[in-house]
Amino acid sequence: MICWKCGSTIDDRAAVCVHCGAATPLGMSISQGVQKAPGDPNEPANVGFIVLSIFVPMFGIIFGAVESGNGKKRAGKAYLISGICGIVALTVIPIIITIVCTLLSIVFSFLPLLLIAFQNT
Repeated sequence: MICWKCGSTIDDRAAVCVHCGAATPLGMSISQGVQKAPGDPNEPANVGFIVLSIFVPMFGIIFGAVESGNGKKRAGKAYLISGICGIVALTVIPIIITIVCTLLSIVFSFLPLLLIAFQNT
């Protein structure tokens, strides 16, 4: 057989070319029959991806679903939870800031009236 990449003559039973390392048709058919082993279900989650999942919740939800589907249950669960926490945080924090600012504006709008009332007494 002749290698498709470098043109060297190689054994007909070879899976790869001994000269350049290119896969032969036999090697390609063998590699297609091999399936990947699923990931370790207890593999810890990447901290950088968790932080990213909090600030970009859709990333956490999508990546968590993908990792869970790949057999990495622990990491997938961590990404999903951090994505959900990100959604809650990005929803609740603006509401709290709005309430606090509204209360402060009410207090400071009545402050001059209170100062005038105390000066007259």
